[in-house]
Amino acid sequence: MQALDTSTLPARDRADAIVTHLREIALASTVVVHDPDRAFMSTSAYDLGRVQLVHLRRSGLFIEVTRERDDAPATLAMMLGSQARASREQFGHVVEQRAGVVDMVELNQPHKVWNHSSRDGWCLKVPIDSLDLPGPVVRRARPALATSPLQRVYASHLRALTTRASDLAHDVAAPQLGDATIALTRAVLSSAAGEGAQVRDALHESLLPRIDVFVREHLGDPDLGPRTIAAAHHISVRVLYRLMADEGLQLEQWVIDQRLEAARHELATGPRRSIAAVAHRWAFPTPSHFSRRFRERYGVTPLDWQRAHR
Repeated sequence: MQALDTSTLPARDRADAIVTHLREIALASTVVVHDPDRAFMSTSAYDLGRVQLVHLRRSGLFIEVTRERDDAPATLAMMLGSQARASREQFGHVVEQRAGVVDMVELNQPHKVWNHSSRDGWCLKVPIDSLDLPGPVVRRARPALATSPLQRVYASHLRALTTRASDLAHDVAAPQLGDATIALTRAVLSSAAGEGAQVRDALHESLLPRIDVFVREHLGDPDLGPRTIAAAHHISVRVLYRLMADEGLQLEQWVIDQRLEAARHELATGPRRSIAAVAHRWAFPTPSHFSRRFRERYGVTPLDWQRAHR
């Protein structure tokens, strides 16, 4: 969903549109746009159940929320750091943006954000009441968030979401993925705040959906297998197999089914490619192996399926 794209507006109206938009989505009281004549912004939002993933491109600006806002649901913004220069201040703590590191802001509470240059980044908006964490725990987490043992796990999960945001938002499992992301957010905040008792349950609750996102992101990798998947989620292969069995899934067959579905979608809607090229793209060892598995699954050959949808 495209929320704003100033390139569709006359140049003279763009700065005002940016100010209006940020007052709505960031609850900003003050917005100062650097170099208004060259200002630009585009935002796209993707709903994953109760959370929302937002992609932002914007020129330099300053945002300030000067008072507590009770006219909108209390929302936490989890921002995946980019290489652009930016800093954020809230509750007396100033955090400088670092590429690949997640920072957070309570949008309804007073805060300041400086974007010193153009930025292309991602933000996850999470309803605070969905976290089931006391307010003091959430606020205690922010200064220590960058050094949390779960920071890398959480940042990796957000990056995986951003690579397939549009597809995931249209998936029937989007609400479950959103709930898993909430659980992982609860885990990283609890870890940063020193609330260890809640971390284990939250991590377990989010594990299978995180594995699902990881597998979908790496379907074209011929090295994708139990060891790779387990290592990426800091669990043993034995635990991985037990987790899949508890869900009634056989890991290898589940991965093949995901690859077949991706190939079927490409054959029907993607650029026209040879069957051999499609088989290679989705990590099937040979075209004949791909064709055999495809026919077993869907009752038609890949070529017949491709022709029927062209």
